[in-house]
Amino acid sequence: MAVFKNLSIKNKLIIIQTTTAFIVVLVCCIFFVLNDIRTFKDAARLKMFSLARIVGENAVSTLVFLDQDAATQILMKLNKEPDITQAAVLDKNGKLFASYSRERTGSDKDPSAAADGKQLIVSYKLYQEKEFMGTVVLHAELNELNKIVTGYIKVTVLVLLAAITAALLLSAFLQRSIVHRLLKLVSKTKEIARTGNYALRVEGTGNDEIGILSGGFNNMLEQIENMNKFLKESNKALKNYSLSLERTNKELEEFAYISSHDMKSPITSLIGMLTLIQQKEAVQPGKQHLFELAVNSARQMQKTINALNEIIAFRKTLKVEREKINLEEALEEVKLRIYDMISSSGAEIQADFTGCRFVHYPAVHLKSIFQNLLTNAIKYKQHGHPPKIDITTSCEDKFLVLEVKDQGMGIDMDLYKDKLYGLFQRFHTHVEGSGIGLHMIYSIVESYGGKIYIESEVNKGTTFKIYLANGPL
Repeated sequence: MAVFKNLSIKNKLIIIQTTTAFIVVLVCCIFFVLNDIRTFKDAARLKMFSLARIVGENAVSTLVFLDQDAATQILMKLNKEPDITQAAVLDKNGKLFASYSRERTGSDKDPSAAADGKQLIVSYKLYQEKEFMGTVVLHAELNELNKIVTGYIKVTVLVLLAAITAALLLSAFLQRSIVHRLLKLVSKTKEIARTGNYALRVEGTGNDEIGILSGGFNNMLEQIENMNKFLKESNKALKNYSLSLERTNKELEEFAYISSHDMKSPITSLIGMLTLIQQKEAVQPGKQHLFELAVNSARQMQKTINALNEIIAFRKTLKVEREKINLEEALEEVKLRIYDMISSSGAEIQADFTGCRFVHYPAVHLKSIFQNLLTNAIKYKQHGHPPKIDITTSCEDKFLVLEVKDQGMGIDMDLYKDKLYGLFQRFHTHVEGSGIGLHMIYSIVESYGGKIYIESEVNKGTTFKIYLANGPL
């Protein structure tokens, strides 16, 4: 079946048609042969019965007078019939009265024996004035049957060969109207696949199934051509828009950088002057609260400008080369950076990297992820409880899954779910912070083909599940 499946439609049609013709002709030949054999046997049986009747009528008187020699002489006349091999006359008691056999070597068969496939036995009962006198039994071999069967086999073979030849020629002629059109369709499909030219069409569709298929194929090509044109125009527009957006973003980024850089000095000078005024006690006693508001606003503006500078500098470091990093060593380096914070808070950090010890990632960004997660967990701990942080890793497909779990204040996910990764987003205002930590983690992970999930519950803690793409993009 596998070989037939891989054949061309032309060869499949030829095989189907010739096989069908072969089976039909073979069945017809078998039917005619069997019918002729049956007719031959019926004719032979009728002839034997007539001979038996003639012999029986001549042999009745021999049974009446018990003249065995005369009965034998009557049977001997059957030697003119070449098919009769044995004949016998039985008396009323079924005993042998007279016999004849074409074979003289003593190989006479029992007259009452059953006939096999090549023999025919006929018996005829003898009566004299309604009195049963005996039976005539004739044995014949159907010698002509073998010749007839052999002849039929030869004729059948010749008929089958002629039928197959005619079927091949006819199928080769008729299938051209089917296969030729299918081959044109296949050829056009290959040409379109090779050139990508969807403006091509199949000619001569017609009204049959192949015509409907060709017409549908042409309609599909027309739709694909229109869609392809639309996609090319859309891609061109998107490309131009992307370039424009990239230029705009770059200009905005440069503007933000220049603005924040230019504003940094005046804000520093302003805070210095305010500090100097405070040291000189030049503020009127009744205006002290207003002065403190001005100082706090200036310092908050300075923090915002510093955070903006940090974000701009951070974005310029994205897409750096990956390297093989030992997670345990990277974590220890980060812990040394924030040693004072860990020590003063009494934080307990437990790390288990047995699931996956190494990752191919930019070192500076992996350490930034560790540092932001640890500092956030320490800053937003529950009041009166030292921070407890659990870090584990595992491997899933092409990702290293970094899971960081704390028992801190948690985040109200119903309230802040859509604002988790926004810039300058803060969820707890009683602790100082810039609101850029989660934004930086999200930007790093997304830039290198990863993803991040957060599960959190107020006063129960937060779990960060970060999928780091472990290898080149």
